[in-house]
Amino acid sequence: MVTRVFKKLEINRDCVFFHKIISGQNFNFSCRTHRSLKRQYSINAGMNAGMDFPLEQLITSIHACPTKAVIVVTGGAVQASSWLLSVPGASNTVIEALVPYARESLSSFLGHEPEQFCSESTAIQIAKAAFQRAAALSTLSTPILGVGATCALASVPIKRGDHRAYIACHGSFGTRVTSINLAKGARNRMAEDDLVSRALIKLVAQSMDLDITAFTLPLVLEGATAAEGQQPVAISDVVHQSLIAMSDPISDLLEGKVQCVEYSPNGSVVVDAPRNQKIVLSGSFNPLHDGHKKMLNTAVEQFGAVKGLEGCFELSIGNADKGMLTAIEIRKRVRQFISAGLPVVLTSAPLFVEKAGLMRSCRFVVGYDTAVRMVMPKYYNNSFTQMLLDFSRLRECGCSFIVAGRLDSGTESFKGLSDIDVPLELADLFECIPEEVFRLDISSTELRKNLAPEAM
Repeated sequence: MVTRVFKKLEINRDCVFFHKIISGQNFNFSCRTHRSLKRQYSINAGMNAGMDFPLEQLITSIHACPTKAVIVVTGGAVQASSWLLSVPGASNTVIEALVPYARESLSSFLGHEPEQFCSESTAIQIAKAAFQRAAALSTLSTPILGVGATCALASVPIKRGDHRAYIACHGSFGTRVTSINLAKGARNRMAEDDLVSRALIKLVAQSMDLDITAFTLPLVLEGATAAEGQQPVAISDVVHQSLIAMSDPISDLLEGKVQCVEYSPNGSVVVDAPRNQKIVLSGSFNPLHDGHKKMLNTAVEQFGAVKGLEGCFELSIGNADKGMLTAIEIRKRVRQFISAGLPVVLTSAPLFVEKAGLMRSCRFVVGYDTAVRMVMPKYYNNSFTQMLLDFSRLRECGCSFIVAGRLDSGTESFKGLSDIDVPLELADLFECIPEEVFRLDISSTELRKNLAPEAM
């Protein structure tokens, strides 16, 4: 039988509320005074599942951090997203919150069916997929976090196996994991979800380098009494935490363990999570010079302003003609961008068709000479058909090219897109930066020659 109790709360003469307590449920309500002050009241009717003051304070601290997150949970921890969204400032933190609850939904999110749906490995996979999703939905240099949780909690009929939860946070630090083996029978479903939701919030705060020492979880110790309708308690809660530290991303890139690494001016490093819909200037950047910077800035101003597209540089560590760069040389070139306060993405993709597969819906800025070579069949095993096929893959990835012209020192004339014999089938993939807006009259080769005497 459901018991209803009506109670009158008088906050002040300008604010009078009636609230209803229904046994076995929790309600949160807000009161506003004429001075627009807000106080939160949590009404707990015996389930211990409401948001208390320490939890609210911790979430407030999370929202004050610059890190943005995508949160994906399955099987439990569903209250965590609700709590995060109910505290003011949620838009500072939450990019997206997903609950792929059915097996088919989780498999679709991951892109494959996991070996075991509730395991530490699956939680890590979910967190990494959430991290990639966060990168795709955020701007360059934004600190991001992927949060994943998979749980097997109390259910009907009574579960034979352990009640457990695995929570993972993946970011530039690596991957943090909290594993909980819950005391079976000590709580009902809502209370178990309350515990794992609090554990998720705590792990998120820890991953943002917040002080979590004062925030304790409502753990069950040995000898607890079984909850109504549950089997007798056999064991206490067991919590285990681990950290899988981020390995050296450049070494991993050289060894083929990862496909791309983003370095931002603020020091954040994003691994294997390429940002989409950017304007990208690719090159060897040996060295990075003002021409490169102006070329990218001009392309962004001309073609990215309307859609709000950002610009970034891309450096491939491998070259079909020159081979792989060394780790020392890669670090040297990355330092140029960090010193200049510019973002750069390292990839293992020397060909544009490979870059397009990583950086979807991007527009690549290329110089005149590169554009000339791109439409020459001899670079496609002397096959015009193969060239069209490669460009069709680029088109499928939503990518296209912006061509910047240059001065031809031999003829003293400007060379741009109109001087390139682009096949009609590919014409829609190329646009040009007008000469009056930008022209590059010095190459990296000439610049290196000029710098050589100074280096000696």
